[in-house]
Amino acid sequence: MMHRNFVFACLVLALVAPCASAENQVWTTLTLKKKPSADSRYEFELNTEMRYQPDGDLDTIEIRPGVSYRLDSGMKVSGGYLFGSTRRAGPDRREHRLWQQLSYDIAELGGGKLGGRTKMEERWREGADGTGWRLRQQLAYDAPITGTKLKLNLSDEATIGLNTTGWGHSEGMQENRAKAVIKWKTGNLDWEAGYMNQYRNGINGADDQYNDHIVIGLSAGF
Repeated sequence: MMHRNFVFACLVLALVAPCASAENQVWTTLTLKKKPSADSRYEFELNTEMRYQPDGDLDTIEIRPGVSYRLDSGMKVSGGYLFGSTRRAGPDRREHRLWQQLSYDIAELGGGKLGGRTKMEERWREGADGTGWRLRQQLAYDAPITGTKLKLNLSDEATIGLNTTGWGHSEGMQENRAKAVIKWKTGNLDWEAGYMNQYRNGINGADDQYNDHIVIGLSAGF
């Protein structure tokens, strides 16, 4: 009962924080994972992300299949494809990406673990020419909450464009996502819920954006 109350309190805080912003959304993720065998270094993953406006309308959907291979050094090499669609006035904006990433352990601190993830993306926008290249760097700290079966995860991810295209992909700092979530496990299901602050660098004279989002995630291994 105590850990349920704790999760409920965290969700309430996440709900209250975004109220000052018209850009707040609810971001939900569902991740399915499968290994060929229990001791396999390979893992196949299908991740689906749906982002909802405050009125409940679906704004963005992303589908991201991938495969990873775990190395002896505690590193994991991954790669895959992403399809994304965002609603807007006129035709929806559709995007395709290839991505490659390296995940790695950095250190053990205060009873928790600090890790990193470095990702490269190649982006194509339907109806437009040019490939957008960008680097995404994340640091994350994961630690158990004393006296509970819960974990606290704090992360920050910076997105840096490596070139400029005519369809809006810009060189330099594009976005930063700072996130705080509570994680818990039930059977083979991993849950998370919390808050994310998103900074987006304005381009072509547009103002910078500071958005607040509720994040809810579910991951299942088979």
